[in-house]
Amino acid sequence: MTTCPICQAAEGRPRHRVRGYTILACPRCTGWYLREQAAPGEAYAAGYLQRGRAGADTRGYFDYEADRALRLRNFARNLAVLEEFGAAGSLCDVGCASGHFLAAARASGRYDALAGVDVSEAAVAAVRAQVGCPAWAGSITELPAPRRFDVLTMWETIEHIPRPVEALAAARAWLRPGGLLAVGTGDNASPLARLLGRRWWYLVPPDHCVYFNRAALATALARAGFRAVGWRRIAMHWVSAADAAMKVLRSFDVAPERALALAGRVRGAALPIVHGTTLVALARPAEPVP
Repeated sequence: MTTCPICQAAEGRPRHRVRGYTILACPRCTGWYLREQAAPGEAYAAGYLQRGRAGADTRGYFDYEADRALRLRNFARNLAVLEEFGAAGSLCDVGCASGHFLAAARASGRYDALAGVDVSEAAVAAVRAQVGCPAWAGSITELPAPRRFDVLTMWETIEHIPRPVEALAAARAWLRPGGLLAVGTGDNASPLARLLGRRWWYLVPPDHCVYFNRAALATALARAGFRAVGWRRIAMHWVSAADAAMKVLRSFDVAPERALALAGRVRGAALPIVHGTTLVALARPAEPVP
């Protein structure tokens, strides 16, 4: 029997069935998770960041690098959230992909040391070459902390991790005492997620294997030894029309080859998508019990 990876409750009830995967809903913490787990590394194989070029699947991104300008624009909002909580100094981005957020953080002038972590060797190589900062390939649960940072960010990353509480607990070793952790992810309790049901674009198994809302994320943070100090919501993102089309067509079970071909016809256009489904938790390590 599968237990909830957030609170360890007994197997939840089936909520959605998406592309052969059963998404279970936990009645205790209200998070969702997959009953069937993919083989390690499967989610990031075969061009995860460039599905439009790989042409094999519609999981991941149509062309992550082509959307760099849009991502830098979006990350300005993330940086503004961090600034509200006095973030500055050294920063490590967990799940950094090819380093777009790190580039935005450098341009902000608030951070004197930057670093990144990603499970993709190719992404880490891109960070080192394009951003020029240290980056490590692997899981934060397995890598030794190279130092303690003032800020640790996990943007659209926690949903990819089968054991999120373990990953958050490992993050404490990467943060200085009193440091700031920011975790951004989709909100399964948002009005749009509820309206779309199994068509919600965030339901991308096996890439996304755990789904959160405020209660579920607060539970995960507390179990990992953090105390939430604030919550924010990012309501709008700029996205390429190709990426948006790919995700919409995927949600309606259009065959990958056809979805990618149709998405490729609208390359170059950008769309402001108001969705209100991205939840951001700000947390600090809890003080040890005397």
